Amino acid sequence: MRKICYATVLAVFLSFSFLSASEFRVYPGSQVDEHATQEANEAAQAARMSNLKATIYTTPDSFQKVAAFYKGIAAEYMMPRASGTSGEPRKSDVFGGELWEAYFIFDGAKDLASSKLWIKIQRPYIGEEIRNVTAIVVAEKK
Repeated sequence: MRKICYATVLAVFLSFSFLSASEFRVYPGSQVDEHATQEANEAAQAARMSNLKATIYTTPDSFQKVAAFYKGIAAEYMMPRASGTSGEPRKSDVFGGELWEAYFIFDGAKDLASSKLWIKIQRPYIGEEIRNVTAIVVAEKK
């Protein structure tokens, strides 16, 4: 009986651990960039990707600080040519400066294509203009 009780408690604990690992948490102090979010969702609609919803948050905090926050709650996905959390920035072809970027998966998927919830962290943010902020781009599939 005691073994069954321990097994049940362990199963419940593991279930809660799995569920909490799949939840996106907003980086403390970051703000939704309404304009960039609208722009990203319009681009997805134009590309006939109506099942994708993006939300873009920005913060003045460093790429390293934001990436460390998400590394503690999600699985990092190593995208080819991306700096990742432990790499060096790469030279951007768009503006010639350093570009930091890392990707994190929240739902346990093996890659971004099969994930229903993932984020990209990038500094600087490159949208209509280049801004010296760290962007957190949340991608959710419906």
